[in-house]
Amino acid sequence: MRKSKRRPATVWLDYGPAASDKLLRNISAAVAAGPSLWTASDEGRTIECLEPHGDGFRLREQVSLDGLFAALPGKARGDEADIESLAVEAGRLWVCGSHCHVRRKAKEADRIDTRFRDRASRCLLGAVELKKDGGDTARKGTALPFRGAGSLRAILRKNAYIAPFIDLPSKENGLDIEGLAVSGERLLLGLRGPLVDSIAIAVEFETARQGLIKRGKPVTHLLELGGLGIRDLTVMNREIAILAGPVSAANVPFKLFRWRPRRTDKIQRPDLLWEWPLGREHPEGICPLERHGKPGLLVVYDAPAEARIRGRRYRADWVALSPSERRRARKR
Repeated sequence: MRKSKRRPATVWLDYGPAASDKLLRNISAAVAAGPSLWTASDEGRTIECLEPHGDGFRLREQVSLDGLFAALPGKARGDEADIESLAVEAGRLWVCGSHCHVRRKAKEADRIDTRFRDRASRCLLGAVELKKDGGDTARKGTALPFRGAGSLRAILRKNAYIAPFIDLPSKENGLDIEGLAVSGERLLLGLRGPLVDSIAIAVEFETARQGLIKRGKPVTHLLELGGLGIRDLTVMNREIAILAGPVSAANVPFKLFRWRPRRTDKIQRPDLLWEWPLGREHPEGICPLERHGKPGLLVVYDAPAEARIRGRRYRADWVALSPSERRRARKR
């Protein structure tokens, strides 16, 4: 097991007038699109486009998800979309919500509420065309149905591994989608939960030129991640980088794996690259980002330490890929 001893570099993200406390403390996803950087907060209904500025990025535009996906439920109540992952491929920006149920918080101390909260606003899997340098979007996106036939939850309900857990709340081994990676015609969803016999699950779909995904049975990938769930996915060269962490709120080290997906019903064992030191902060999103001509990963943290927030700015980490990791990526 390789603990990371590398010191991350600082990348400041300046959110300008969009920098609410809720946004800065709940950044859950990031993806580079050309020179631009897109991020999302899991507590809002927007995504943010940032442009290069010095050694970091500054806000270019805050985009309302309601403007892109007019049918997104919960607008009147202001329900969060719970966006957990972003991806960019072939000029399209993909957006994925958690699709999870959550347990209601008990009103009294030392109690557990038996009720679950089921919000359709969390059930977004959509894409929107990008323009120019990746910093502008088309006016309207395309999304799967949020409920009923054709919705992602309806599709996953037919999966024998996922079905027994699909109506359980997140963090209690229920369905919770936190990873999204798109490469060519392959779309991968990484599940924080459920774990099946301590094995993590990723589900693969084939993308469609018109619409989002093609009809047909998705491919299920079973991944040995040391009892951890998938907290994010990103395309790295011809492989997939997996950010892995606990299903529950347990304080255990997060790990980074490298995986080349194979079509098999057997358990796959991705390579462990490194693990984060145990601490209060937990990495929430990763994306490849070249900095000063060197390849690396940008890392954002949910519930960040106070030192990560300075006024309207958020301090992300950038971790360089070692020469051996770069050679390995080129050989594979």
